[in-house]
Amino acid sequence: MHPGYGHNQWPRSLPGFREQMLDYQAAMRALGDRVLSLIAPSLDLPEDEFAPYYNAPTTTLRLLRCPPHLGNAPENQIGAGAHTDWGGVTLLAQDDLGGLEVRNVAGEWIQATPVPGTFVVNLGDLMQRWTTDLYRSNMHRVKNNGAARRNRHSVPFFYSPRPSAVIECLPTCAGPDRPPWHAPCTAGEHRAEMFRRSYGHGPASRGASS
Repeated sequence: MHPGYGHNQWPRSLPGFREQMLDYQAAMRALGDRVLSLIAPSLDLPEDEFAPYYNAPTTTLRLLRCPPHLGNAPENQIGAGAHTDWGGVTLLAQDDLGGLEVRNVAGEWIQATPVPGTFVVNLGDLMQRWTTDLYRSNMHRVKNNGAARRNRHSVPFFYSPRPSAVIECLPTCAGPDRPPWHAPCTAGEHRAEMFRRSYGHGPASRGASS
């Protein structure tokens, strides 16, 4: 058993919650596979290049509710600090409140304005490692929406390869003038390293993943 990878612990006081979450997770896995099948050809790879890495994947589905800031909170008050995601791809559903910002290659923060019926797709640190930095994990944050006085809801789905999958530079992402500079590792080792960088130690608990 890999740390942080195990069975869900379902609340008994919410009838139907488990069934709804498993249905949503299945839909997100299918969408994640579709996104990966589009990324692969952009790297001159077969559409199913990522499929073997994503059997028994690591998935995390979070239901987030952020309360409104106090009325006297500064306009630039941060709701979630700037960060990148650790894994492969993230599919984010957000409500109409706004506040999500993404940093572009020029270092400028731009608003990810909510568009009804769409998801925000983030690439994570593992995808950056996989492509030898050809694709970058995008820095993002959440700022105070000063006009809002209600809760902000978002539903991120983090989709990564199974922990034992070996992650090394994809064959089309390196060449004579672009050597692979990330050492091969498993997806589980990558996740443990990100825990150490962020918290000073590896994952200590076995959280929900499937």
